[in-house]
Amino acid sequence: MASAELTNDLTCSVCQEIYKEPVTLPCGHSFCIPCIGKTWDEQHRIEEDASCPVCRKQYKRKPELNRNIALHNIAEQILPENTKCSAHNKHLKYHCSDDGALICESCCHVGDHKGHQVESLDKAFEKQKEKLREVWKKLTPEKEKTEGQVQRLQENRKKVEEILAGETERVTTLFKEIKEMLEALEKKSLDEISELLKRHLLPFTDLIQQLETKKGELSMKICNIKNLCNMPDPLTFLQAKRSDGAAFDYEGRERDDVEVPAVGDLDMDLIPDTLIAGLAKIVTVVEGWRIYGKKATNMLMDINTIGNNVSVSEDGKCVSYSDQRYPQKPERFHISQGLSTMCFSSGRHYWEVEGSELGHWKVGVAYPSIKRNGGQSFIGDNNKSWCLCRWQHIYSVTQNNEWTHLSHVPSCGRIRIFLDYEAGCLSFYELSESIRHLHTFTATFTESLHAAFWVWGNTWVRIIS
Repeated sequence: MASAELTNDLTCSVCQEIYKEPVTLPCGHSFCIPCIGKTWDEQHRIEEDASCPVCRKQYKRKPELNRNIALHNIAEQILPENTKCSAHNKHLKYHCSDDGALICESCCHVGDHKGHQVESLDKAFEKQKEKLREVWKKLTPEKEKTEGQVQRLQENRKKVEEILAGETERVTTLFKEIKEMLEALEKKSLDEISELLKRHLLPFTDLIQQLETKKGELSMKICNIKNLCNMPDPLTFLQAKRSDGAAFDYEGRERDDVEVPAVGDLDMDLIPDTLIAGLAKIVTVVEGWRIYGKKATNMLMDINTIGNNVSVSEDGKCVSYSDQRYPQKPERFHISQGLSTMCFSSGRHYWEVEGSELGHWKVGVAYPSIKRNGGQSFIGDNNKSWCLCRWQHIYSVTQNNEWTHLSHVPSCGRIRIFLDYEAGCLSFYELSESIRHLHTFTATFTESLHAAFWVWGNTWVRIIS
């Protein structure tokens, strides 16, 4: 008769029954071949590596499953023994409802189960199966819910990995740009010092050359005088003096003092100014990197949407007010306005534009379904567009014809536009000495968005990206 311990050793940890066709994994644990197969299929479905259900050892590749012949033979011997009562050696035919034990007919009349509520194995089998079905029904939606959570977690994990990979690339690019700017700033500063050196050393060089010449002349004159003074014969001395009388006229003629430039006159403020301006530019670049998103490159004006009184440059990046006329098309505006060829329906993006210092112009975004004619066709005057407007020295923002005047006075014509489509954010920044946030719209975008431009009078707008 098999002991309980032996029976436990012959029980599959997955189905909790005596092994059927047992196989052993490289980690040493054994399972029924159908049980381990179903387990691995489920792990593959949720994109997990195959692993042992007991010790959780993972396998990059599913190991080959070899049947455990010895374990199979022992299990085959144990199975018949488990069908008989250990007390009376009779076949188990009943189920005790009081304690859940399987008993034989004799157990119903004598022993520990006398007087207990019993039922046939078939009836108990059906009742227990029905209970398990109910549990199954309750667990199935819970399992599906858990699977959904796992899937969402995996998707979010993938998004985080993608975001961090993009951030790594962003930071690497940023430091590369900073390094290049620092190197250029170092060269510029050193070049300015070199120019200062040339400019301030030139007076010293000229004066030194003049004084060296003068020193040579004085040395020669001193030598002549010394020779005359050393002559012992009066006649010879006086004859020499008469032939070169200028030798005695040196006193008082070579006493003009030369003004030596002071070192303190050097203007060293130029060097700090260059460094400060250069470093400020680098800080501006770093601040600009706070704006997350992909730079929209190759953005062009869509000539098919450009209205009359607007001319487009050959590179397709600049619009200006003019008397230009175009053939009529359904997508063409009837006003001095146009859209970009590029559109955005997801993600984070930014682009830069530059407008004329004077005049009246607008930049922003619009749905392709915006009207092409009438008062509702101007960007900002409807619920299909959002824009920043500049009128001379005033900024305003408008959407659905609701205007807000901004307190910031324009200091340059360069604007950065940042779009986060999913978050429903559209932001405008002025790119002056430092990046200044002007305004952010929040909305739920329902169509793709095109960059939009409007000009009036002697004005122009150019795409910088």
